[in-house]
Amino acid sequence: MKKSNRLVYFLTEITIVVIGVLIAVSIGNYKEKVDNETYIEKTLLAIDNEIKLSQTEIDTVLNRHLKLYEALENEIGETNKTIAELVINSGGFQVASIKNVSLRFFIANKAELLDFKLITQLLEIELLSDLLSDKIQRFADFSYENINSKDEEVKLKFAYLLSDIIDGEQTLLKSYATFLEENKAYLNLKNR
Repeated sequence: MKKSNRLVYFLTEITIVVIGVLIAVSIGNYKEKVDNETYIEKTLLAIDNEIKLSQTEIDTVLNRHLKLYEALENEIGETNKTIAELVINSGGFQVASIKNVSLRFFIANKAELLDFKLITQLLEIELLSDLLSDKIQRFADFSYENINSKDEEVKLKFAYLLSDIIDGEQTLLKSYATFLEENKAYLNLKNR
């Protein structure tokens, strides 16, 4: 009889330990899920804010570049003005400050927590930002070499490179708008 009491006692103890472990694992999983959801929401809000700031800056710079391009179109045949004079008279050239800090941090650390469509949009934004930086660098290199040129062919190439930058800025703005809309929908789904 003592053996059966010991066996019952032993099984009871094991059952209590197993139930305790299962409860601890369940609590840990729940806490991790809540922490991940909080992390996603905070990160997406940070990315959202960065994109809105970048969007405002790019929009301002884009308007300046469109004005410069229009001035180039109107005066490209005039050989008496240098590229520098055209740029100065139209208000100058500016480079937008594009922020991708939260985006890069998120992609590097916990990208697996987001759905594939949002990750794709974030990666597209980063790619478009890099392409725009390359276009600006190419434009800057050409501009510095030819800033005092009055040659019509040089002005045409200058206008072409500026047009490429304008296209890059417009494409990035469209990508921002798409992401902001998707991000809003994603956050609304998470808060239900």
